[in-house]
Amino acid sequence: MKIRTMIKWVIVLVLIDSAIKIIINGYFLDVRFDIIPNLFEFRPKFNDHYSYVNHLFGLGMGFWAHMIIMFFASVIAFAVYDFYRTIPDGRKMLDVAFIFAFSGIICALIADITGGCLDYIYLKPLFIFDLKDLYSNCFLILLYCYLIKYRMAMKSVKLKDMTDHFKNRFKSLMKK
Repeated sequence: MKIRTMIKWVIVLVLIDSAIKIIINGYFLDVRFDIIPNLFEFRPKFNDHYSYVNHLFGLGMGFWAHMIIMFFASVIAFAVYDFYRTIPDGRKMLDVAFIFAFSGIICALIADITGGCLDYIYLKPLFIFDLKDLYSNCFLILLYCYLIKYRMAMKSVKLKDMTDHFKNRFKSLMKK
């Protein structure tokens, strides 16, 4: 898939997530109803803990710590994606997976910068989530499917191949 097409899809997914949150925040913040009784409920709630893991384990991670972690996670995700793109098998599935990954990352960054995330779908009795979380889960599922489907191609990949690729990319970036 062309990079331009992937960027367009990322923008569309981020705009959908943002538009839904703007509409909910403006008109439906106090509304609650069952989507699927005993399973899903529409229950808007602001999450100012920056991440589910931070909230779940009470880590108390602040804004800057979270931003630094998000930055490094984004760089690592992009580097791994860039390497796996050199393997010809299943490139389209990998591209779609990373469209979801980068959409989720951008939505998370927007939420962090604006002071918190508006979650609105309650999975009874576990947690409240939003579209950004679905994007991240779609990425994980697609990546897992990719790794299973193309495991033979993955077996030929050596850690040295990956580190050499990262070094070459880094060198080419430093020359620019």
